[in-house]
Amino acid sequence: MNNYLDTDKSVIISSPAGSGKTEKLARRYIALLQKGVDVERILAITFTDKAAAEMKQRILRILGDEDKGLFLKLLEKMPLMRVSTIHSFCGTLLRRFSFEASIDPNYMVEDAIDSDMIWEEILYEVLMDAGRGSKGHEILLQTLSEKGFRGLNYLRNTVDYLFRKRPFSIEAQPFPHTSGAGSLMEELRSWQGVNDLIEDYEDFFREGSFEEKKRWEKYFLTEKKEPRKRPVPLLKNIPGYRDWAFRMHVLWKDKLIQEHVKRTGRIMDIYRKCIAGYTDIKRAKGMLDFSDLEYLAYKMLTENPEWANILYAFDEKTDHILVDEFQDTNTFQWAIINKLTEEWRSGLGPKREEGIRPTMFFVGDEKQSIYYFRGANVEIFRRAKEKLETWLGDEFYYEEIKENYRSSPAIIEFTNRVFSKIMHAGEESPSWITRYSPFSAYRTGIPDAGRVELILLDDESRNMQESKQKEADVLAQRIRGLAGDFRITDRNTQQQRPCKYMDMAVLLRKRTHLKKYEEALRQYGIPFVAVKGIGFYQEPEVAMLRAFIFFLSNPGDDYSLYILLKSPLFHMQESGIIRLINSEGDSLFEKMRDRCSTDATPPVTPSLVRGGAGGNPVQLLQDWLSQLPYTPVSVLIEQALTGTKAWRYFHEAQRKANIKKFIRIMEDLEANGKSILRIRDFLERTCNKNEEPKANVNTEGMDAVKIMTIHAAKGLEFPVVFVPGIEEPFSFKTGENLVYEKDGKFFFKSEPEPSIRKQDEDFLIHQAKEEEEQKRLFYVAVTRAEEALFLISRWSGRDRSFLSFLRQGLGLEKQDASYGIESDVPGFKILRREDVKMRFEHAPKHEADKKPLHPVQVTPMTIKKQALWKTVTETVDIKRRHGKDWVILGDIMHRIFEGVSKGILQDSDIRPKAGKLLESGGILKEQGEEKILMIERDIAALKSKGIWQDIIAPKKDSFSELPFIYEENNVVYTGRIDRIITGGDIYGIYDYKTFPVREKDIEYLLKGYSGQLNIYKRAVKKLFNPKQVKAFILFTHTGDIREV
Repeated sequence: MNNYLDTDKSVIISSPAGSGKTEKLARRYIALLQKGVDVERILAITFTDKAAAEMKQRILRILGDEDKGLFLKLLEKMPLMRVSTIHSFCGTLLRRFSFEASIDPNYMVEDAIDSDMIWEEILYEVLMDAGRGSKGHEILLQTLSEKGFRGLNYLRNTVDYLFRKRPFSIEAQPFPHTSGAGSLMEELRSWQGVNDLIEDYEDFFREGSFEEKKRWEKYFLTEKKEPRKRPVPLLKNIPGYRDWAFRMHVLWKDKLIQEHVKRTGRIMDIYRKCIAGYTDIKRAKGMLDFSDLEYLAYKMLTENPEWANILYAFDEKTDHILVDEFQDTNTFQWAIINKLTEEWRSGLGPKREEGIRPTMFFVGDEKQSIYYFRGANVEIFRRAKEKLETWLGDEFYYEEIKENYRSSPAIIEFTNRVFSKIMHAGEESPSWITRYSPFSAYRTGIPDAGRVELILLDDESRNMQESKQKEADVLAQRIRGLAGDFRITDRNTQQQRPCKYMDMAVLLRKRTHLKKYEEALRQYGIPFVAVKGIGFYQEPEVAMLRAFIFFLSNPGDDYSLYILLKSPLFHMQESGIIRLINSEGDSLFEKMRDRCSTDATPPVTPSLVRGGAGGNPVQLLQDWLSQLPYTPVSVLIEQALTGTKAWRYFHEAQRKANIKKFIRIMEDLEANGKSILRIRDFLERTCNKNEEPKANVNTEGMDAVKIMTIHAAKGLEFPVVFVPGIEEPFSFKTGENLVYEKDGKFFFKSEPEPSIRKQDEDFLIHQAKEEEEQKRLFYVAVTRAEEALFLISRWSGRDRSFLSFLRQGLGLEKQDASYGIESDVPGFKILRREDVKMRFEHAPKHEADKKPLHPVQVTPMTIKKQALWKTVTETVDIKRRHGKDWVILGDIMHRIFEGVSKGILQDSDIRPKAGKLLESGGILKEQGEEKILMIERDIAALKSKGIWQDIIAPKKDSFSELPFIYEENNVVYTGRIDRIITGGDIYGIYDYKTFPVREKDIEYLLKGYSGQLNIYKRAVKKLFNPKQVKAFILFTHTGDIREV
């Protein structure tokens, strides 16, 4: 009993969810203290700062309850307690040995924002240098040749992927490939009859770019890049055609991989050059980034000539290491721990001579390793166990805990039944395959067995949106049905009480449908808060503040000013803004100033003078601009929100916290000397980064349902847990780039050919590891529940989903109109939608607890269902199919047409304007001249047909690039209309399509774009109320105009 407290032995504990692993680590720490070990000689490693703080608190609490004398001694030595994250420990090590690590001893750790900005600048410079002939020129030209305009972005994204994968990518080498097709080449070269039928067949076997050899693929490959079984007509008489095609496929694959190995090496050259520049800038500023801490510590301990002295200095002060959450260790972290304890395991050294037996204590749970995407290596857990058994023999102890003190018997039985079936690794299985051992319920004070409900919905919906809406309604109804009715055992009092909203959590595998769930909870009056959400830069309040910054940096930015005027800052009517846009003048802001300084007509001026939220909009905008040179942007934002009383529209806790986070970001940027233009540049780069977390909201004391991802819920527990959407299939989007570990080394593989990736061992293993982690993710989700677990799903027979795990684990199947499982599980029920509705309708009405438990209580929700915002041009994907290399060129032509229509550009301005736009788009000068000629040819064709004069040229009562916001059926559409020309009661809409088209494709395109143009027509009708609206597509490359 409690063998893990034997302080003469090193220990690994496999401690499943709810088994008290943190308690065990704390008691091991206390056992060392009770043995007489000095507190400063114990190093405890956790993986979050919060966990480190909780560990200290737990140790003090136990000692305060059980050993007052030791408690008082520890209080005196609290500053000497070494309980920290692995990164904090590495940082301390680097600071102490900064000379050996060749870093500034007073280094600062830069935040992710600064890190990203430095990286973006270095990456841009390196790619531009490559364009001018420096290192990387070859791969840049190759990529541009293969992918056209998109080549530069493609290369940038690939190198950026490597940056996101550091420090592993820094150690990575291009993947090795040994060709085995030498004899095969000679066999195919002389294959009977082929050389006579295929022109230049011999050229296929010569050295050279493989891109040039693609013209031969049609003879032996299908469209799916598989070997043909039936010959093309030309080769129907070739003897042994099928064998020839198969062998050609093998050779083709081998040659293509060789080409991609070379290409990968060139990409790595650019990446290393970027990393070198990035490192130089950090060194000059005395900065390190977060990933540097463990990587530089690893390099210092394993490669520095002074490593022995460093280890000796560490060994002099440390006798015991404890590591929490050991299953989340990555390769570098384990290498650091392994190196630090190297002498301990040998049984030799000064410690042994002095009678000190140093120990290691690792605690974790393989089944909860869910950070593979961050580099966590679940194989280390088992590898460490095997090595310590070999190294230490009788001085090592391993224990697998079987007790669970968290969950009710029903949840335990359900978990055992499911995961015993889906986590069943054999003796010969790879070490990353998860193994499961059942555990038992040991929690006391629960009067019943608890419950597990699987709520299954029949899939009769017309589309995914409707289906998710029904699922969200069921979720909300079940929550309302439980609140105030279902009874739980209070952890503090051990007494039964009605369930509150604060006792419930909704755990999501991903946030794709989060908005649906939020809207349903609002509709049913359920208070909630989204915890640790992402998508900060996409939130509406952040978009408003971004438009504020954009306007301050460029008062001529009409679109940003339009957003501001429509926002809670001013609440101006759309009709008034449109009249301003239609009036004479240059920018929208200048038109506003002109109207306020002259005797303007009544329809325009009153809205400018009054505004919608307090104050004269023109005066406020001018005041902010005049203060900009000497007032921090962060202060201007607060002045704007306060002066216009816009704060009251952002009363939800999350929105208020997001605004405060945005202000803090502005403060940090300005503190680092960033000008308003550099701040704008930063916001332009980050606006599409979906992974940025929303601001943290303190939920303590809130009687609100918590919504979070399963990853965010790890380490937490809730009386009632909901896991909706368990039928959603796993999507493994590895793409063509992969940094991976094999046999203790890291490699980088960039394989653009999908058919090769589907058969590639490394890509397949990577996908299998991702799928295995989904089992562990599901395990983490269900084991967060203490007393009740609710799983919600549409019925689906597809594999690779949480629901498929239930089908496999429970024998769940659909039988006619009902559902069943192989054998009963105590406390488990299957409910239908109508069952949930009945329970909801008969449940007592429950109001959220309004009693304040915190000095400031914020009600985070509103009842009103939020409209869905859609950008019209983004919803139409046909442009991507047909535009390809014309996306950048199309954008440039749109901007030229806009300038001409507004009278800003004359004919003589077009060429220099196009040149500048191409250069800013990253187009090399020699390519740019070709594109300029193409633009000039298109314009000449439009002039020869009279289209330039009739549509593009400036006209009275016309609009160019008109922004709009249009609401319909609770969907808000936003976008820009290329051209509107009025003629009496008829308004003509012209949408420019700048890519080449064939006559036979036009009907298809007209149908494809009809949805977009119909939205434009309805928006124009609402804005101007004309008698008739017509919509046309102008194909500028051919000079064709077609009505839609």
